[in-house]
Amino acid sequence: MIHSLELNKFRKFDNLYLTFKNKIIIFVGANATGKTSILEAIYLISTSKSHRTTDMSSLIQYQENQATIDLQENKKFKLILQRDGKKTYINDISYPKISDFIGQIPVVMFSPTDLDLILGAKSSRRRFLDLELSLIDKGYLRVITAYKKLLKERNELLKVYSEEKKLVLDIITTHLEEYIAKIYQLRIDFLKELNENLKIVCEKLECEQIQLTYLANYDIQKLDSSFQMKLSYDLMTKTTNIGVHRDDFRIELNQADAKEFASEGQKRNAILAIKLALKEIYRKKGQNVILLLDDIFASIDQKRINHIMEYIKNENQTFISTTSLFNIPDSLLKEAQIIRL
Repeated sequence: MIHSLELNKFRKFDNLYLTFKNKIIIFVGANATGKTSILEAIYLISTSKSHRTTDMSSLIQYQENQATIDLQENKKFKLILQRDGKKTYINDISYPKISDFIGQIPVVMFSPTDLDLILGAKSSRRRFLDLELSLIDKGYLRVITAYKKLLKERNELLKVYSEEKKLVLDIITTHLEEYIAKIYQLRIDFLKELNENLKIVCEKLECEQIQLTYLANYDIQKLDSSFQMKLSYDLMTKTTNIGVHRDDFRIELNQADAKEFASEGQKRNAILAIKLALKEIYRKKGQNVILLLDDIFASIDQKRINHIMEYIKNENQTFISTTSLFNIPDSLLKEAQIIRL
């Protein structure tokens, strides 16, 4: 459970210090008052990434050299954002490797930007797989990092390829295939577990059945021949055109493609269900997860809101941002710590 959060020179906050005493914390205020930025700061402490931007310097106030996030849970966490990088500390001890810092506080976040999982490019869904799997399994983080390094080497070789370099290309390709097989299986296992939990979550939320289907651009049983078939095209384009860096997954509602057939409310509900199913994976591993729900009530009908609120009551700790308390049941408001911005 998070006990306190302090932000310095972060986004719009010169200095903000908050203490939390309840399992449910609701930030309420008009748009642009900083509600999302507070949730973003907690997410950053967990993942070292922002859900809104890849430009970390944009989180630092103009004309300032750094921003800091201090969070107190059972340990004291500190993240310093600088123009040229990050520094991380746990109990005042420096953690130079970000991979050792991330995932210490498991969080699952729902944000309107998550609609990119349905509406966005393939890269958004791959980023979801890579991030969540890396947080759950540090072994996956090592494998995907090694794969990307080897992929870069193969692409560089394709740019200067000649017959004399064929043996080197074959060796790199063989190693790449080995990484693909491992990553593919880890992703398949992850989606299988996610789908199993989605059945339970969808029943509790009384929503459409949601399923995620993995889409590979190769035959996993015949990886070598798949690469051979693409070799001439790879040489022509000077890049590797098959592999897990090109894979995707489809989100289905009652066996129909959510991107094509789901309403706005159904899309948001589907993403929320996926995030809650992800939380269940953490829970089964014995980890208490912090839920971050940003602007959750937009485009969702009152019946669905009531189901979501009932679900939240049983969670470890949940942070909610909203522009109005009107849609939140009184029973939940009585249990919540309300912070007005």
